[in-house]
Amino acid sequence: MGVNLIYYTLWTISFVGLILGVFWLNLLFFKESKRVKLNKLPNVSVIVPAHNEQDSIERTIKSLLKLDYPKNKLEIIVVDDESTDNTANIVKKFKQVRLIYNKHKGVGKASAVNAGIKSAKGEFFGVLDADSEVDKDALKTVLTYFTNEKVGCVITPIKVIEVKNLYRGLQKIEYTFTAMIRELMSRINTLYYSHGVLSVLRTGLIKKLGYFDENNLTEDLEIAMRLKSKGYEIRMASRALTFTRVPGAFWDLWRQRVRWYRGFMQNLVKYKNVLFKRKYGLYGGFQLPLNIFSLFILFFVFILFSYEIIRKLYDWIIKIIILKFEIFSIGDLPSAKHLLLMFDIKYFFPIIIVILLNLYLYYRAHKILRERARFFRLSLLIYFIIFPILTMFHWVTALFQEIFSIKKKW
Repeated sequence: MGVNLIYYTLWTISFVGLILGVFWLNLLFFKESKRVKLNKLPNVSVIVPAHNEQDSIERTIKSLLKLDYPKNKLEIIVVDDESTDNTANIVKKFKQVRLIYNKHKGVGKASAVNAGIKSAKGEFFGVLDADSEVDKDALKTVLTYFTNEKVGCVITPIKVIEVKNLYRGLQKIEYTFTAMIRELMSRINTLYYSHGVLSVLRTGLIKKLGYFDENNLTEDLEIAMRLKSKGYEIRMASRALTFTRVPGAFWDLWRQRVRWYRGFMQNLVKYKNVLFKRKYGLYGGFQLPLNIFSLFILFFVFILFSYEIIRKLYDWIIKIIILKFEIFSIGDLPSAKHLLLMFDIKYFFPIIIVILLNLYLYYRAHKILRERARFFRLSLLIYFIIFPILTMFHWVTALFQEIFSIKKKW
């Protein structure tokens, strides 16, 4: 029964993945709506929340100072969020930067961002993490999207820098895919993400909506979903490149992803009222239901494969007990021919098709980020085979922590 269930599950997931892949492929041929060139550049504040960022804050500030934007219309605000290292002293070296101090509140960086918004003088404000950098043309490109009054937030594609180990290499591939998917979501107005690597928002609008939620694990996702719930649009400026550093150790990545996924679950519950409501269009009728369906599939696969692993482990232990370790006899090991005959194409064919489709999407994603795609590397193979399993465990851990109300940690 277990084998047949795995077989049907693989085919179902692959079939759904193929349909969605074709759907996203079609969107690649949609042309972006034309943006109006700005006749007058507005005043903009860029807020950099910083907590113990002495190793990266200088590079972040220098990248902002290199922006191709009038200096008299650009305000850079660094919010020191109770740092205990040399962050504040480094910032003080830059006379063009305003440094303000924030008494930390809530569970994340939202209180620091809010302190910056209250101090900001710009018509628009951007949020830039203190471990990230921007391309010199990024801000001008982002602002062209705000000629549409319904646009409340514009995000940027993120490129991973300082790829020094396998974990960062896997995330670089992931961020590449993410940039493309968000661009396609932007084209059909289903994008509901913002992030800390230069998201730009309307200052007056965010003040009117009550600032960022200071008790939310993913305050950037929450403000984006709040904007969507109020009828505003979120766009991605695909040509406004930004750069960030990502976790380089297993447990750092684990904690980050569990926090992200817990935040997604919390905000999904908070804004569940948009589901299947006609006024929210494809966002409420397609995108969010699709994400919920994907989560159900993920948890079902986790349960199914956990059952199979436990069943096989139990059978293995019984054989050891009965055969008294003779199971390890060299004569019983399968030959290469036997292993080849064990390969069942009906299990692997749908997976191969989905992987080929993803490889094409991977190629197109690199075109968006204006870089060359490299197909023949170990990290790409691991990304398709191992990384989804790791992601599954991230989600399951996040669900477990939510069910048992484990204390929120940013």
